[in-house]
Amino acid sequence: MTQNRPSLPRFVTALNDSAVSSLDTLKTGRETLKQFADYQFAQFEQGVAVAELIKERATFIDQLLKKIWHHYIPKEAATLVAVGGYGRGELQPYSDIDVLILVNDTCNHQEAFSDFITFLWDLGFDVGHAMRTLNDCVKAGLEDVATATNLLEARWIAGDYSLFEKLQNIWNQTDFWPSQEFFKAKYQEQLNRHARFNETVYQLEPNIKESPGGLRDIQTIYWVAKRHFKAHSINELVQRNFLTMEEYLDIEAAYKFLNRIRFALHLMKKRREDRLQFEQQQFIAHLFGYTDTAEKMAVEQFMSSYYRNVQNVVKMNEILLQHFREVLFDQEPPSITPINSRFQLVNHYLDIHSVDVFIHYPTALLEVFLILENADHIHGLRSNAIRTIRDHLYLIDDSFRNDPINKALFMEIFRQPKGVNAALKRMHSYGILGEYLPVFKKITGLMQFNIFHAYTVDDHTILTIRNLRRFFVDTFTYEFPTAHQIAQNLCKPELLFLAGLFHDIAKGRGGAHEILGALDAAEFAAQHHLSNKDGALISWLVRHHLEFSGVAQRKDLSDPNVIRRFAEKMGDQEHLDYLYLLTVADVCATSSEVWNDWKNSLFLDLYNETTTALSQTASIPKDKSKKALQTQEKAKELLSQRGLASPAYQAFWNSLVSSEFFSRHNASDVARITTTLYQAELSKTHLFLDDKCQRGAAELLIYMPDRDYLFAQITQILDKLNVNVVEARIYATTKGMTLVMMYFLSRDKLTEIHTDHLHILREIETQLRDPEIKPSGLYNPIKARRIKHFDTPTQITFSDINEHLTELSICTKDIPGLLSKIGYALKSCNIRLHDAKIHTEGEKAEDVFLISDIHNNAISQKQAKGALTEALLDLIEKT
Repeated sequence: MTQNRPSLPRFVTALNDSAVSSLDTLKTGRETLKQFADYQFAQFEQGVAVAELIKERATFIDQLLKKIWHHYIPKEAATLVAVGGYGRGELQPYSDIDVLILVNDTCNHQEAFSDFITFLWDLGFDVGHAMRTLNDCVKAGLEDVATATNLLEARWIAGDYSLFEKLQNIWNQTDFWPSQEFFKAKYQEQLNRHARFNETVYQLEPNIKESPGGLRDIQTIYWVAKRHFKAHSINELVQRNFLTMEEYLDIEAAYKFLNRIRFALHLMKKRREDRLQFEQQQFIAHLFGYTDTAEKMAVEQFMSSYYRNVQNVVKMNEILLQHFREVLFDQEPPSITPINSRFQLVNHYLDIHSVDVFIHYPTALLEVFLILENADHIHGLRSNAIRTIRDHLYLIDDSFRNDPINKALFMEIFRQPKGVNAALKRMHSYGILGEYLPVFKKITGLMQFNIFHAYTVDDHTILTIRNLRRFFVDTFTYEFPTAHQIAQNLCKPELLFLAGLFHDIAKGRGGAHEILGALDAAEFAAQHHLSNKDGALISWLVRHHLEFSGVAQRKDLSDPNVIRRFAEKMGDQEHLDYLYLLTVADVCATSSEVWNDWKNSLFLDLYNETTTALSQTASIPKDKSKKALQTQEKAKELLSQRGLASPAYQAFWNSLVSSEFFSRHNASDVARITTTLYQAELSKTHLFLDDKCQRGAAELLIYMPDRDYLFAQITQILDKLNVNVVEARIYATTKGMTLVMMYFLSRDKLTEIHTDHLHILREIETQLRDPEIKPSGLYNPIKARRIKHFDTPTQITFSDINEHLTELSICTKDIPGLLSKIGYALKSCNIRLHDAKIHTEGEKAEDVFLISDIHNNAISQKQAKGALTEALLDLIEKT
């Protein structure tokens, strides 16, 4: 049942009745505002269009502000003007109310104006306000295009209307933001805004207002149209044949959809909110009627709808702003340079000769991108060409795909020495890529509801290819010097780009996407007449694209057997080179937060160790004992060069000889650690922190008497210090001491720690004095907010490495204090921890531990594994 609209009479009476106290007046006003908000939220839940509700709220606030204005401000003393979104006549429930107080003289009635604004604040409004004369408005507008844009949307509310008319006349001044200058400023403003969001619509938790494809992109079109054509709506662009009716309907649908989401966000948060965070995504998916299916979660369906809408906005924004550029800047008569019978250059932009060019020459749908790749002087496509391409996508059918010329052209796009990334990005944006490769169309807009994957699968794929392309460009050598060096030696870069295109192509189908994707890649290679060798390489890269990262981050890279097995899987240096480049590009395209120096060091370690193993002249020890002896001999040479003879440190070495210390570290690390510890009194606790460790993480050395729950204690202390442990190595000595080596990063930025070492060391030293520390889940509000919406069941697996070590893998939700809980579970079951590789993917922790019993034997008994599993589940899941 439709509710009655709340009215203002009591509030209006209170404002005009001097006998009513200010407190009563404010109470009445707040009640009126709450009643109106409740009414609108009820209307929204009953299905009333948001476009109607936000206009209704603007009208409601107009009435309210008029009454308050007339109560405080003397007649004709000034003019009250709505600006910004409020000036446009659209107001979300908790949006700012932006107003301009236009005056003839800023010195008059200052107290009244102050009382007016104060009263609005007291009512609970977020008021953005400025008090200016006309000259002030001109000056401020000329200095800042955002201020000028606010004036463009100015709307009279109360006061001297003639003064408002003078304000509107500012836009008739020839020197006040002419159309060309206004366009350039707004376009640059958009470029800067898009850059803040990595120029992609597919953000993990997008800002529906500011992200590419968001409300701001639509408003930018409107602002440019209003400045140039004095248009009052985007619909007027249809009447001017500037926009087709179909394009207008796409923009209008997206605008309504985004505003509906924004209204729902305000409903949920009861405050202004533009970020579509995880909890809001789930809430709105339910509110909008989406339900889980066997193939897709409700939230993934909702976000797919979001991405489709914002992608439409991006496409329309590009076409219309390009069209505006042509109208505003093209010279008369235009400079036209023929390219061939199908294309021509018009004022440095590529255009078609006629609207039916694709009808007569369908192959030109691919040819256009080859032309763009090979002509640096071409600035881009004209809006006419973009529109015509989109209108003729239906021509890409099975006949088109099977045409040998089209197959050859598609391959040539990947073989060009430059412009590959830009071409593929355009092909995806205009719909060509999805039409030519139906398997790619299936992943377009495909969202994975987790923290690790920040982009949809298609956008992640395009970003991966962008990263691969940058490895070949000298300008970006500084980003990945090793990758750049490797890339220079590749014979066929196009095979790498194609592997990037197919590496995630099978996601969302069920089953292992790397296996299904490898089949798709092999089929593509056969259809496009690649040699058997080239096709096999692309398919192999797709099949194994997850393995390099897995080994680098989860395996013991100091173990010769790990390196040997990985080298056997690579087969030769060529396969290793291609896979290394694909893996780095893939990981970096997953999220802007994923890559760091620590991960870089792990990847380089695996690449370099495997390269050595693949070298036929290399002498690789076949087991850890031989490697340990080699390491000791080389370390002795290094220490001798520093003036240290073996008698000085031999006691320290002897105490570690039964551990795996010498087999897990290279000679330079052994020499460095020995130099640090050899003079220490070996029966006391010593702590050392190096925040500039060459491994890309801060290195913490703790040498102290052994005790129960030591690993658990240290990780809990580091958790309190807000650092993220990425690796831990623990070595028991024959003297009852323990050497602990921890590597950790800043939790907030996942970078090395650069802070006051003494503070961290003192805190650890103080906390370690308490032997009674207990396991606890430490509350981290940021982590807690992000991970609570994900269901990650705990998976625990065991794998015997050799007779001495068992590998324990734990995959679970990345809860606060996780490592500490695992440490307590291990010790409670009398399990000795030797090494820990800590790997987090978004909300998921995938940690690997090398463990043994107290006698340094592998955990072989089924009963012992069962007891440890039970202890781990008890501590992890009862959080």
